[in-house]
Amino acid sequence: MQRFCFVIGYDGTDFAGSQIQPGRRTVQGELERVVQQVAPGSGRLIFAGRTDRGVHAVGQVVSGDVAWGGTTEELRAALNAVAPFDLVVARVSVASPTFHARFDAQRREYRYRIHIAAAPPVLERRFVWWRRRPLNAELAQQACAAFIGRRNFGSFAGMGRSRAKDAMSLVRTVYACDWHVDGVAADVSPSGSAEERHELRVVADGFLPNMVRNMTTAIRVVAEGERPVAWVYDVLSAVERSLVGEAAPPHGLTLHRVWYGDVEQLPDALGAQVGE
Repeated sequence: MQRFCFVIGYDGTDFAGSQIQPGRRTVQGELERVVQQVAPGSGRLIFAGRTDRGVHAVGQVVSGDVAWGGTTEELRAALNAVAPFDLVVARVSVASPTFHARFDAQRREYRYRIHIAAAPPVLERRFVWWRRRPLNAELAQQACAAFIGRRNFGSFAGMGRSRAKDAMSLVRTVYACDWHVDGVAADVSPSGSAEERHELRVVADGFLPNMVRNMTTAIRVVAEGERPVAWVYDVLSAVERSLVGEAAPPHGLTLHRVWYGDVEQLPDALGAQVGE
């Protein structure tokens, strides 16, 4: 038995979240089932970050002890051969015996995608928030700036967390928060009208439940002209969850990457902590 590190991706649509739950289909439950099928006697798995029902991942990191004597390439092939269609093992590495996917993680990156069009995008509908109303990308970027730095994100936590007695439990450091947009001309759009693909990227040392989805709602409100940019700063200062409104739907959100150590990207970070 030795410690392995897995980089996995999944379509979260049909999962009740990543964390194992009795009687429900979860990412952890499916991955552990697959690992046990390929390597009986293996241990429990640890995920770098918890994702809610409907949230996707392309760079989730998992650690665990696996009873496997073959190569990492053979293990990856064996796991993908029996994994369900909505779960993919992208990379397998042999890890240090002390490597912990959650506690060793330094930063995590989430991305939220919004598709503005007259009709929903048929092939991307499970992975974007489809809306008709235009968004002002410049205002969205200005709103993003409010979140950068070490902040109390109580106003953007899941219901109940904003009333936590320990205010420090609501503090997170956001290293990057930016907004990108790409246009699709009307003459190549299936709907026959211009479309826009917007994406929010957030990198932080950690995230509260629903934090990115609530941030997306606040930025969307500003980008649609309903509130000024200053409102976002006021909401942050208030530490009151009810000010933001309903969280953006989960299917637009993806866990994109996890950082380890002092280097920026996962492959290099794994090289620093996880050796073949």
